[in-house]
Amino acid sequence: MQAAGNQSVASNRNALGGLVPRAAAFSYLLLALALLLALRPCCAQSTPASAGVRLQAGIEKEEVDGDLKSAMDIYEKIAADTSAPRDVRARALLRLAGCEEKLGRQAVQVYAQIVHDYADEPAAAQARKRLALIKQQQHPAPPATMSMRRIDWQALGAMGPTDTDGERAVYWSAGNTYFGDLSGHGRHLVGDFKHAGTAPSRDFSMVALNLKEDSTRRHTLAVIKIDGTGYRELFRDDDKNNVFGITSSFNMTWSWDDKYILISDFHPWSDRLGQVWIVSVADGQRRVLADQSDGFVRKAVFSPNGQFVAYEAWPRNDRAEQTSRVFVVPFQGGQPRMVFESARWKPGNAVMSLMDWTADGRYLAVHDVRQGKSALYLLPMKNGAANGEAAFLRYGEFDDGYSTASGALLVQDNTARPDNIVVAITSIESDGNLGTWKNLDLNAHRNPWPSFSPDGKQIAYVGLATDPTRRSLFVRDLATGRDREIYQSAYGSLVCQYSIHNPKVFCSVEMEKGESELLSVEVESGTVEHIMTFPETRYLVRCGGDDETFYFSSNGWRYETFDPPIIAWNRSTGQETVIAKDAGHFQMPSPDGRSLIELQDGTLSVRPITGGGWAPLVSGISMNSPVFPTPNGKWVFYQDKDGARKNHLFLAPIAGGKPQHIGDSPDEYYFRDYFFSPDSRQVLAWRDGTVDLWLLENFVPSASK
Repeated sequence: MQAAGNQSVASNRNALGGLVPRAAAFSYLLLALALLLALRPCCAQSTPASAGVRLQAGIEKEEVDGDLKSAMDIYEKIAADTSAPRDVRARALLRLAGCEEKLGRQAVQVYAQIVHDYADEPAAAQARKRLALIKQQQHPAPPATMSMRRIDWQALGAMGPTDTDGERAVYWSAGNTYFGDLSGHGRHLVGDFKHAGTAPSRDFSMVALNLKEDSTRRHTLAVIKIDGTGYRELFRDDDKNNVFGITSSFNMTWSWDDKYILISDFHPWSDRLGQVWIVSVADGQRRVLADQSDGFVRKAVFSPNGQFVAYEAWPRNDRAEQTSRVFVVPFQGGQPRMVFESARWKPGNAVMSLMDWTADGRYLAVHDVRQGKSALYLLPMKNGAANGEAAFLRYGEFDDGYSTASGALLVQDNTARPDNIVVAITSIESDGNLGTWKNLDLNAHRNPWPSFSPDGKQIAYVGLATDPTRRSLFVRDLATGRDREIYQSAYGSLVCQYSIHNPKVFCSVEMEKGESELLSVEVESGTVEHIMTFPETRYLVRCGGDDETFYFSSNGWRYETFDPPIIAWNRSTGQETVIAKDAGHFQMPSPDGRSLIELQDGTLSVRPITGGGWAPLVSGISMNSPVFPTPNGKWVFYQDKDGARKNHLFLAPIAGGKPQHIGDSPDEYYFRDYFFSPDSRQVLAWRDGTVDLWLLENFVPSASK
């Protein structure tokens, strides 16, 4: 036993360098473990390779997956990792700032941090350029020579930026297409083209006609001389020559020498999504110039020298971070080259970016939204490629634009102005006719969605918030004219409807990542109740009479249809039912939830919302007529035009019978929507304000010598 004990002591001496008590040995063991733990971070430090790998993973998240949030998390962690190489940290911050700008936020602080902390790195030079550009955008000065003139076109009829050069115009009035000067004097008839789109050549010698299919013809592309003679069909969709496979419209633009027409199909149900076609005006020969298989092509335009074509593509998927991309492809064909990508506008929507080439071919006029501000820019071009940063030109919400042969630029500006939105109210008198319309001076957004309170004494509407990127819900007292703001959305999309029975307003809010929220707002207290979050974009169409059933129009791109389905959702059961899917025409549920109204090919019909056959009510009315069932479930309201193109208003009995003419619209312009009070005795009407057309001249910088 003694020998064994001596052996144990010797073992301890050898292990610890001497004879120590057991307690001391245990303390030394703890100390050794602590030292190992203290040294552990040193062993886990980033290596240049690991930091670079993480940066590449973030770039893939950003550019391949479109997942900006995850990418930004990666960039932030790399930037905070002091053991990562300086150049990698600087590049991570630069990528982080780029993501901030894609989200419409200012990245001044991030760029300033790069310049301050990494002045010796290449990323600092790029950061300085971005800071200078942001400063220019915040305090822009338009070219000293530029002049801007609003085109007064409303008295003529209807036109767009491709239809005038600032002096002459092709326009539609009373169902006919005319050509003349902007004063309206000396006009002459080009033709009576029903259900047609038109595009004049840049010298106004000819007009291209997109003749939609009707009972007398197939979908046809034709041209006609400006004096109404020389009509020729270039091609038509028929069983043997189905070009687009749809009975719809396409975008048309002329070459500068009038020899070719570009057509692009932007409708999601086409079998040839994302294609750009070149059509010869001489003989109708055509070929596919570009096939953007992963997106929609909104528009295509020729360069002035005819060597290149620029076109704009939108993503086909339902990503929240949608952007538009502008490509340039040689006229003879070849690989398209991306020259511009917009910032993300808002969830589920891409910016309408491409306007046109400038007349000298040195720039592309493009539209973008940066730091929450919508503006026009000039992108320098050389040999079909971008040749520098896009320079600020003018603020505005631009939907379209075209260059004139003289070198000016016609742009369509849809900037929302309260004085340009018309909302009117009237009542149905005891004789069944409408009383006098009265205009309501609302702080309205482009889509105010007005609706009556249960007692008809108030209306709720969506208006302009102080922050232009947000929308507010207002309640107007009709007796006093006083407004109260009861809710402000953090996002730019807000659609609201008053409850039929209770003092609350239901709203759908389009959120980030393409989601939508349904909520209610108490009118008196402003208390907000979250009801449901949907994983895709949904717009509130109508509230059911029980405050339990809600009708939504779902995101059409998600379902790959231009006319999105209508979904009925019940908040108690969570059950939803598609009551109108891929209609391709107008359908609307009645407020009592019993009937579905349909307008197709000029015929107004009704059927039970649960299904069954359609019963026609009225035939031969305008295809674009506003149609709304009244809250009492007895009538269908619709608007139609007479031979003089005057807007008449009718009530058609759902049970069947002769429609009743009850009056006319508030003015001669097209009213988009009509809303009834719960007792069906008052009527609200609203229409968009007329868009502004601006002629920009002398806006192109002088060529460098």
